[in-house]
Amino acid sequence: MHAGRQGHRRRALAPGRSAGSPEGVVQVRDVVLYLHVVLGAAGLLLGPAWLLARRRGRNATRLALGYQGVVAGVALSAGLLAVTDAQLVWLLPVAVATEVLAVTGALARRRRWPGWRSWQPHLLGGSYIALVTGVLIAETGNPVSWVLPALLGQVPIAMAKRRLHRVDGSITPAPA
Repeated sequence: MHAGRQGHRRRALAPGRSAGSPEGVVQVRDVVLYLHVVLGAAGLLLGPAWLLARRRGRNATRLALGYQGVVAGVALSAGLLAVTDAQLVWLLPVAVATEVLAVTGALARRRRWPGWRSWQPHLLGGSYIALVTGVLIAETGNPVSWVLPALLGQVPIAMAKRRLHRVDGSITPAPA
């Protein structure tokens, strides 16, 4: 008698489940979102670890490669999420910009581009700021989250620029 009534009740669906999918089936989108979150968290940890290792004069090649890898993964997963949900299409340019900042920042130093000491902190710092901004936007939805990380991020970027210019004895950037 109760079974009949329970069968007609609407059950609350777990996140990522659709009404037509069997209970316990994980959607591909859920896996991509989970991977996106895990990679983003790894990037938030690897960024400062890389910076601290470099400041201490250690070889940070593995940390650098790890950071570059997770930022690429975050950008790729954000792109996949964006193409699966029309409301997230705006993530595509943000994902591409974040990856471009990270890769260009690493290349600037490696290839010793003119003025790299001025550009690298902005580029790598910008990729990290994008990760922080993503977390804040996802967790709070507050529009201030778009601006606050960029403003606060200028202090460590300025400190890194000052330190890099002190190394070569100049305060002014090399001509481009």
